[in-house]
Amino acid sequence: MSLALHRHGPWAVVIGAAQGIGAEFCRRLAAHRFNLVMVALEDGELRGLAGGLEREHRVETRTVSGDITDPAVLARLEELTEPLEVGLLVYNAGFAVLGEWLDVPLERHLHTVDVNVRGPMRLIARFAPAMVSRGRGGVILLGSLSGVQGSPLLATYAATKAFTAILAESLWAEWRPHGVDLTAVVPGATDTPGYRSSAPRTGRAPMPAGEVVSAALHALGRRPWVVPGRTNKISGLLFRLLPRRLAVRIMDRILRGMYGPAVE
Repeated sequence: MSLALHRHGPWAVVIGAAQGIGAEFCRRLAAHRFNLVMVALEDGELRGLAGGLEREHRVETRTVSGDITDPAVLARLEELTEPLEVGLLVYNAGFAVLGEWLDVPLERHLHTVDVNVRGPMRLIARFAPAMVSRGRGGVILLGSLSGVQGSPLLATYAATKAFTAILAESLWAEWRPHGVDLTAVVPGATDTPGYRSSAPRTGRAPMPAGEVVSAALHALGRRPWVVPGRTNKISGLLFRLLPRRLAVRIMDRILRGMYGPAVE
């Protein structure tokens, strides 16, 4: 694991911190003695997790409850982090709209863009300049295998995750000479409350959140993006090698088999 407190610490900011992948990031970072600024929608779970990490690992935590696209939440985050040396940013917040594109209100598509695209850009712009100036730091972004090709029923979400992958590759190259690490972790189906609530029809068990976090932390400082899990690596590679039209048709069948009527 490339994570090092002297390189990426002493404070980490984790967005989407209360559940699933974000909560696992917080547990791993606290175990490595990182102090945490934790942001999430779920106030009770967020405070409970923060308190438990303080007791178990003797780290400091600060919490902000609310939607990361809310100006008041951003202002509170700015206030809390202004005096801190933030060496690691983990943007794990995500929003997905499931359904035929025209059946979903435009406002929900735009909110997907706000959370998945504008959100990480705002926070990168807030924390990365100091990292570059110091010559050390790290950023982890959450991608998705749905962003490797067109993904019907998840069109806007998939498009935002394609953006994440290209942004990660680009900034990885820009910041390498300045000592700042960046990677996007690109998981497939992962066992999180959001995934379970979508009630997919599949016999395949989703990946544990801990495997996603392990892959991300191991890749940080080594590569611009990483696909966790052997099966996901193989499927991701195949989708990139297939003709685009065929890849999209296959994804259409997979997603409709999980969430919608079968495709004839």
